[in-house]
Amino acid sequence: MKRFRVAELALDRVLVMAQVDTVDEALRAVADGADLIEFDGSLELQEDSSAWEAVTVPPGGPDEMLAFASLAAWGGARVLRTPDVRLTRKVVEMVASIAGTRPPARAVRALA
Repeated sequence: MKRFRVAELALDRVLVMAQVDTVDEALRAVADGADLIEFDGSLELQEDSSAWEAVTVPPGGPDEMLAFASLAAWGGARVLRTPDVRLTRKVVEMVASIAGTRPPARAVRALA
C-alpha cells in the first residue's frame, strides 16, 4: 500500500486519509477533502514516505462512523483512515471548532 500526500499538510489539524482502489475513487476522495490517499497500485503522485500512525474508522452506518471519528479526533488522533472522506472531514472540522483550534465555519447567534 502506497501513501500519497494530496497537499501540504497542516500541522494543526486532523488529517483525513482515504483508502482507494481506483483512480476515480482517488479523484473523488481529493474532491471530498482527503489529505492523504492510500492506494494499492500506481498513481503518478509524489509518494509520501512519512511515518503516519493512522486510526482506522471502522466501516458501518454513518452515525457509528462519525461518532468514532469525533471521539478519535477529540482524543488527539492525528490521521484518520476512513471509507467516507466527506463526512469525516466535516466532523473533524466540527470537533476542531468545538475544541477551539479552528474558527467555526459559520458563526450564528440567536439574539431574540
